[in-house]
Amino acid sequence: MEDSGEFEVDSKLDTVWGLISDANKFSKFLPDVTSVEVDGDHFDIRFNVDIRKYTSKFMGASYLSNISVKFSGSLSEKKQNEHVKIDGKGSAVGMKFSVSLGIDLVQSGDKVDVKWVSSIETGGLAKIFGDDIMTEAVKSTVGQIIENMKKGL
Repeated sequence: MEDSGEFEVDSKLDTVWGLISDANKFSKFLPDVTSVEVDGDHFDIRFNVDIRKYTSKFMGASYLSNISVKFSGSLSEKKQNEHVKIDGKGSAVGMKFSVSLGIDLVQSGDKVDVKWVSSIETGGLAKIFGDDIMTEAVKSTVGQIIENMKKGL
């Protein structure tokens, strides 16, 4: 599943770069983080996802409300003030998934254009909950991260 978008921030390029190229700072953009461990460009994060609005559509899991997600990733392809890629693997409810998020920065006058592309492989989660529910859940979570980036940058 792929998604992309862009937004503009009224900030200096160095400031934006400093926030997206540091795993500890970038983790602040994730919703409902419960723990973060950072070692250089590698990080391990735990966060919760409220899935009540999705499980009501799936009777077999209607008792679920929050799930704990483990995610281990790293920052790569770093090109100062231009590009960073975040790759990782995670697990939730015993199922594995993978994420790739590329972020490009372009100076535009006094503003910075932030362009992003995400690719998420949901694996067994899609088989249990269905493609439509997983697409909605992933897009919602990615949307929260992007909104948090917009506010934080």
